[in-house]
Amino acid sequence: MGIVSVIPAIIIGFLFCTHPFHFISLLNWKWWILAIITVVFTSLIIFLKHEQGTDEPIFALCMEAACMEIPQRIMMQTLVCGILIVQQKSEIYGILITALIWCASIIIQAYITKNNNWKYLFVELVASFVFSIGIGYIYYASQCLVIPMLAHAAERVVTRKILPKRQKYNKACLDN
Repeated sequence: MGIVSVIPAIIIGFLFCTHPFHFISLLNWKWWILAIITVVFTSLIIFLKHEQGTDEPIFALCMEAACMEIPQRIMMQTLVCGILIVQQKSEIYGILITALIWCASIIIQAYITKNNNWKYLFVELVASFVFSIGIGYIYYASQCLVIPMLAHAAERVVTRKILPKRQKYNKACLDN
């Protein structure tokens, strides 16, 4: 999905005279600290829903998560911020609007798939909103897509590989 979104992302970038490749931002340690805080906080929220581990290879998990940042940041967030600029509104609101749009898509997906587990859905929405606000701000301020892509990949590794093993370990200790 992320690869397919490259063409519209390029078009949106040209329309709003922006690009996500300000690599100098990679040297700013503040963005990395904020990304780590966002990943840790989001992972702790996801820990509440007892995410199941996966046998999917780590590389595939990381690529999927990293590629999700292409449509969300370059297409959606850039488009929303660009529309706000054209409307002479503060583009910082684009981060909040993008997070709300992303959460709305999760609700729509749950409706389509008839997911009636409201606790699971609520935790998913909170985690997605927190992650989208944190990483959305990093992208907005740094204009570098690399940090959000790496943060999303790190979140998947923590929530799908590391935390499920910790939960199994805790459960085994409690059972003994």
